[in-house]
Amino acid sequence: MLNTANTQGIYLNVPMTDWVLLKELIRKFGWQAETREQLLDRFVKSRSKNPSLTEDEIMEEVNAVRYKK
Repeated sequence: MLNTANTQGIYLNVPMTDWVLLKELIRKFGWQAETREQLLDRFVKSRSKNPSLTEDEIMEEVNAVRYKK
């Protein structure tokens, strides 16, 4: 079991020809790997379906701060 409290997240660009070898190392060491797409998908799924602010409210706040309107 991977202790997530003691892990360091990294992003690697790996040639497709080396991906099989890297996946084998990941499996042998018990590490976890996910693609950028998987990471983004996980983030999107974790977001609230009902945001506390609407886009209009956000723009009103930006305008009030930036342009003092």
